[in-house]
Amino acid sequence: MPTVTSNIDVYLAIAVDAAAESRRLLDRGMTPSPSGQPGHVVAFDPGRGSFKQSLIAIAFAGMYLEALLGRVGRERLGRDLYEKLDRKTSYEEKLRLLGVYDSTLLANCKRFREARNDLVHEKGVDLAALPSKEWRVAQDEAELGLAFVKAAADSLTRATTP
Repeated sequence: MPTVTSNIDVYLAIAVDAAAESRRLLDRGMTPSPSGQPGHVVAFDPGRGSFKQSLIAIAFAGMYLEALLGRVGRERLGRDLYEKLDRKTSYEEKLRLLGVYDSTLLANCKRFREARNDLVHEKGVDLAALPSKEWRVAQDEAELGLAFVKAAADSLTRATTP
């Protein structure tokens, strides 16, 4: 079997570091609401540092997931079959093909895929549609995405293909 070189661990480390920095920057800009009211006041950040770090975390979590699925898929399904399925198959379906059937994990996978695609392939938002559009918070999506890819890696190490 040929030796395969990969940056998979670097992708995950970048995602982890970026998510931590995003949270640090967000927390730094939050103060309790005045007069003891519930909630927080978030300071305006013209450089959008926390948002940028969230985007980095999401992008690199996706790169990690792609590399992980590729590695496991080629090993379990064979290189030719996996590469035939790769671009035509969603993350959720790849996980199923690799023996992961947990409904919560698959739902989190769908959420991650949709959030990542919205960010990576942004189309802009019609201002008239804003009130009805689903809102995502990049910092939350980064943390959820990172938790998902770690859980996916754990499930893939335990799963066996049918």
